Amino acid sequence: MESQLIRILPACLTEPLPRGWDASTPEYIFEVMPAVDAPEAINYALPTTEPDILLFDADAPGDVFAAVQNALSARENLAVVMISSDNSPERLRKAMFAGAEEYLIKPLEAATLRESILGIAQHKTLRVVRADGEDYAPEELSNGLVVGVLSGKGGLGKTTLAVNMASVVAEAPNKTAGVLALESGDGAVLLNLQPKLGLLDLAGGNEERREEGGYQTDWLKQFATRHKTGLNYWQWQGSGTNPPDAIPEDFLQALFQTCRRSQSVTFVDFGSLTADEASMVFPILDVILIVTSSSDLLALRATKTLVDLIPEEFEPRVRIIVNRSDPSDMINRGDFESALERKIAALLPNQPQVASQAINMGSPFVLTQPNSELSLTVKQLTQVLFRLPTGQSAKGKKRFLLF
Repeated sequence: MESQLIRILPACLTEPLPRGWDASTPEYIFEVMPAVDAPEAINYALPTTEPDILLFDADAPGDVFAAVQNALSARENLAVVMISSDNSPERLRKAMFAGAEEYLIKPLEAATLRESILGIAQHKTLRVVRADGEDYAPEELSNGLVVGVLSGKGGLGKTTLAVNMASVVAEAPNKTAGVLALESGDGAVLLNLQPKLGLLDLAGGNEERREEGGYQTDWLKQFATRHKTGLNYWQWQGSGTNPPDAIPEDFLQALFQTCRRSQSVTFVDFGSLTADEASMVFPILDVILIVTSSSDLLALRATKTLVDLIPEEFEPRVRIIVNRSDPSDMINRGDFESALERKIAALLPNQPQVASQAINMGSPFVLTQPNSELSLTVKQLTQVLFRLPTGQSAKGKKRFLLF
């Protein structure tokens, strides 16, 4: 049976929504994304959640109407439903001028909210999906993501970020994660692992390991080293690797396709890429995370060189993350964005003692110091990027400054 999918992104909720408002029907399936907590984070979540409807609480602090306009500019065919306890005519006019299709007054009833959403859905072109009543699983809607983690120069914390984000995904309910270390063995040190085999062993195998769309997933897992969090780690070369005579030309493409089938998110830790390598890699990545720093001009220059290699059609996949951000940095955010001609997705605070202690302990800092500002910010970033449930954990200061 086929149904139409309505994907909804709640934003800035100041109170719980009424129970039952999102119950699916044979005709329409409601898929509710993890809620966004701050107006400035909405446009950051849009590319990865791809909502049909933004459910925005207008009682949240900040310029909510400007946030609605920005969201509508960022995503074509997005519809906005605003909810509020303020039923004044002036407030209603502002909502309509901002582009909201519905303005509902609290306290909400489940039936009212459902009817509003279904009314909007009837004049939208929605995704058509399989549905089996209560057995429907949103996870079946898409394959896993392959996320490239790159930087223009070494020493900017690219590997540390990849490992910690993978750890966050791996610990989320019903999610799996992996790290492909194509640069060095630093990821193994951060995870306290000692891989004996590597991806070179997989590449040098016979054709029996191949199948349509990549490699057999069971074969891929045989060359992984498993971490206690549940994430799988692949190193380019292990201690017992026998380098093959040749590597298949389509190795990375086949590898990434297999990763999409075998786990929710795979982080690929790249080394420096030449222009030719970049032109081959960018088209086969789902998300491109570029890690940089605002503390020196060399990092800015190297990042500019890297982002200029990205073809225009792949720019929507790019997120630029400033690592080790500090108020004393010589380059402010505005100048940094102006030089790159791109927006910064997130700022990660500079807490070297947190990162260094985690390295010495051989465990990601999101596990060893989960309540540090750095850990909380990385968790929030990962949750928004990959649609993870936010749970009831403590919240750190928002450092998403996107779009």
